[in-house]
Amino acid sequence: MIRSLVTAIACTAMILAIPSAARATDDLPAPTSTAPVSGDPAGCHGPVLTGIRAGRHDQYDRAVFDFTGGTPGWRVEYAPLVSQGQGTTIPLAGAATLLVVFSDACTPALDLTTVYNPNLPALRQIKSGGYFESYASFGLGVTARSGFRVLVLHGPDRVAIDVAH
Repeated sequence: MIRSLVTAIACTAMILAIPSAARATDDLPAPTSTAPVSGDPAGCHGPVLTGIRAGRHDQYDRAVFDFTGGTPGWRVEYAPLVSQGQGTTIPLAGAATLLVVFSDACTPALDLTTVYNPNLPALRQIKSGGYFESYASFGLGVTARSGFRVLVLHGPDRVAIDVAH
């Protein structure tokens, strides 16, 4: 009798330890369909790149990357722009390349093959290196290895990169 009571208590404890969602599906009938099934993606819940623009200021040129849904992580440094997936260096107009990499971003909502040629005093060209696994890379072709700064701005969400003349 004690053994039966211990077994009953143990079984009750195990049932209580099973999450309620699992208990709710225990009474489903066995599956019978052998047809293919599919589902829609849950969608991206991170920032989406929606636009790229450039402008001239008195002492610097600015490249602006517009986003919806916040701003992604980013890294900016002087380095070559490399094509994602192929590994080849992408040439840009200018004497140096300022590499911009956005992380934790959704697939951009713009054509990544578009080449921007603002031909400003410091900023000559903007090209994409591609998008892969939440990383989007861009190269800013600049006239010299000049000072730069990065600003994360909101209302609307954007990342601005200033390059000194």
